[in-house]
Amino acid sequence: MRLLRHVTRRMIIALVAIYLVMSVAFVFVAATPDPNQALVAHAVASKGGSAEEVRAAVRAYREARNLNDPLLQRYARWLVDVSTFDWGLSYSFERPVTSLILERLPYTAMYVVPALLLSLVNGVLIGLYAAFNRKGIFDRASSLVAYLGLGMPNFWLAELVALFFAVRVGSYGVSVGQPDFSGGAFWSVGHLRQFVLPSLVLATGLFAGQLRYARAESMEYVNAEFVAALKAKGVSRLSVARHVLRNAAVPIMSLFFTDMVAVLVVNIYVIEEIFGIQGLSALSLYAIEERDMPLVIGTTMVIAFVGVAANFLQDVLYGVLDPRIGERSR
Repeated sequence: MRLLRHVTRRMIIALVAIYLVMSVAFVFVAATPDPNQALVAHAVASKGGSAEEVRAAVRAYREARNLNDPLLQRYARWLVDVSTFDWGLSYSFERPVTSLILERLPYTAMYVVPALLLSLVNGVLIGLYAAFNRKGIFDRASSLVAYLGLGMPNFWLAELVALFFAVRVGSYGVSVGQPDFSGGAFWSVGHLRQFVLPSLVLATGLFAGQLRYARAESMEYVNAEFVAALKAKGVSRLSVARHVLRNAAVPIMSLFFTDMVAVLVVNIYVIEEIFGIQGLSALSLYAIEERDMPLVIGTTMVIAFVGVAANFLQDVLYGVLDPRIGERSR
């Protein structure tokens, strides 16, 4: 019951956060002039149109997009449209924004999801093992790997890996660039292989961070009294490690979700640009270059929604991992 109240409360907070994101996005759209109006005016004027024809073209452009309606009416329509995933038409593609996003999202998910899973599972397990073998060879080696992973910028590592595999070992079957899905199933081995390099590059920094976090948090409990009591009872080392991990899980998960949001905001743009993947960030960059405001807002909203969803999932996991959090939030 306490967990249900905790989840309900966090869900309400998440819905409020989504509403605020939608409202802030509307403010940016309403407060900034539409750059395409100038392009419409320039297109008419460059064809020898008169000043009246230019004004008529701009008026038609604004009326077609309901830009002359009262602000509150536009705001209400905006909330309804965004809530129902009717995000309008892309100016440059002349297609619904949602269909474009759904078309590109799988390309991004194909390397982001494996990278997140690899970094979380391996980083936590290796960090936990290093904490139980403090100052040993494995601990020192894992710390060195973590510092190297954190010290290498994603853009530099991605460039290096792409160049090496494309030029030196391209015959090994690991491809670089946008996959062609016309010749087989989306989940075929040949297609999945093309996402190996982006996943590994993206996972490098995430893995290093999770390794350090897991090691630092686990070390706080390795010498705790309950660990000594478990060892005195003859409990296996695996069971002791499981108890330590349960206590260290809350801060580890918090830092993991923070890193995940950072990946969505920054790193995927670098990865997709270097490896030529036409995913969500490539679509967002194209929209910015083309001044396609509906598409810019749509791709930005997706990232914002993922951030809110990650924060909600983090709060729910808090309540599951540590029931005392649900009691303190009452």
